[in-house]
Amino acid sequence: MWKVLICDDEALTRRGLTKMVSRCRTDMEVVAVAAQGKEACEKIETLRPSIVLMDINMPLVSGLEIIERYHEDPRLRFVIISGYSDFAYAQKACRYHVVDYLLKPVSEEQLLAVLDRCAVLLQQQITTSRIVVPQHQDRSMITQVLQEIEQHVTDSDFSLNQLSDQFHVSASYLSRIIKEEVHCTFSELINEKRLTQARTLLLSEPPLLMWEIAEQCGFTSQHYFCRVFKNRFGLTPQQYRQMMKEENSGNKPKSA
Repeated sequence: MWKVLICDDEALTRRGLTKMVSRCRTDMEVVAVAAQGKEACEKIETLRPSIVLMDINMPLVSGLEIIERYHEDPRLRFVIISGYSDFAYAQKACRYHVVDYLLKPVSEEQLLAVLDRCAVLLQQQITTSRIVVPQHQDRSMITQVLQEIEQHVTDSDFSLNQLSDQFHVSASYLSRIIKEEVHCTFSELINEKRLTQARTLLLSEPPLLMWEIAEQCGFTSQHYFCRVFKNRFGLTPQQYRQMMKEENSGNKPKSA
């Protein structure tokens, strides 16, 4: 689902565009609207939309200023919808690689055509592994990616492909920046976080069954959990639990 942000200081325009987007594309959702420039910037930062329908004449921060600030982000596509046909505005819009410059009032046919173009451009970006992202965008993205991983670490269905779809980048690109940041693969990072939680749950009272621990930590099965645990620590989860109980009770493990 592509996220759409509508930025316009006219409430009637915001409502009209919201309705048209929902009729034009079932795979697009208006996640928010903004009535002034500062609010638009905040929503771009927090909601990470894929498409921004932007009016030029916005209070506090103009539409062109916002586009200039974010136009290098490959995950964003801007469409200007304005009441001004000034050639200078159109020139600047071309410089910032705006998808289109539409004049108000916008028809549903016009909006559908430009949304179709946005979808094609975004899909092309996802399917290619040769995406060049400025370094500062890398830093911003990896912070958000690691936060997302932390929130979904116990979700057994959580995958690299799901994460790459969410950020609208290729899985290979996302895998690379994760490894550069944390020096391990996506799977290794997920498993390490799950194993950390599993070690805590193994010592809980009353004792949890192994399948319960596996499920709560996000492992797809008890068998997979036990295998990953032993590969990482050299002990089965049951052996680890027994060892920690003996240590906590002041008893040394019996020698073989």
